[in-house]
Amino acid sequence: MNPLENQPAAPPPLRMPLSRPRWTYILIGIIAVVFLLEEIAGSGNGGSQNPEVLIQFGANYAPLVSAGQYWRLFTANFLHIGIVHILLNAYSLYIIGQEVEAWYGASRFMAIFLLTCISGAIASFAMTYGLSAGASTGIVGLIGAEAAFFIRNRKIFGALGSRRLNNLLFIGLINVIYGLSNPQIDNFGHLGGLIGGLTLGWLLCPYYQIEQRSDGTRRVIDLNSLKAEWLGVVLFGALLVVTFYAALTLHHA
Repeated sequence: MNPLENQPAAPPPLRMPLSRPRWTYILIGIIAVVFLLEEIAGSGNGGSQNPEVLIQFGANYAPLVSAGQYWRLFTANFLHIGIVHILLNAYSLYIIGQEVEAWYGASRFMAIFLLTCISGAIASFAMTYGLSAGASTGIVGLIGAEAAFFIRNRKIFGALGSRRLNNLLFIGLINVIYGLSNPQIDNFGHLGGLIGGLTLGWLLCPYYQIEQRSDGTRRVIDLNSLKAEWLGVVLFGALLVVTFYAALTLHHA
């Protein structure tokens, strides 16, 4: 007699509803092209590390933002200062971007990245008066979004989610230590991106639950309401506008 004959078959493994990353690669391509243009524009005169080139291309520079060039809060996130800067950010975006886009899908991913870029730029504008640029505000925002994802879905992922959260916490700790030890790092921009990422990540996060079907099979479903999600995004955008004008008032005081 085979002792395994009467044992029920193990249920088939659950498949998570993942999206294929595309925009991550497009964003990396965009910052690479912009960096090349920076280098060409500043050829023989510092390239992308030339402050005049950075300002020309749209870096976040408080005196010019205060003067009405608000678009710099957006464009600054696609500029980089030197080859090491862009390589680090491109690699970070490649690693974390693929994961977040796979979990959240393209539209949620882009909303999180772009809005956390802006939330970081506003924080930098509000708290500093220097020149800043780089996609790291949005990348830190994606880290915050992934943390929100595993916190909210901790029942589904269990120990795997806990390990991933510990990894994200370790990465965040390393960035904080490095940022505090290097005066050139825009820590306020990173903080603004992280807060934005945690907030938007929670609002837009797929909230998974396992559904048992009548035929005995199981599937993973997303319980989050799209209407509620995008209402939250609109409210977050409104909060960014209010925060920016409060910072603008302080700069003009």
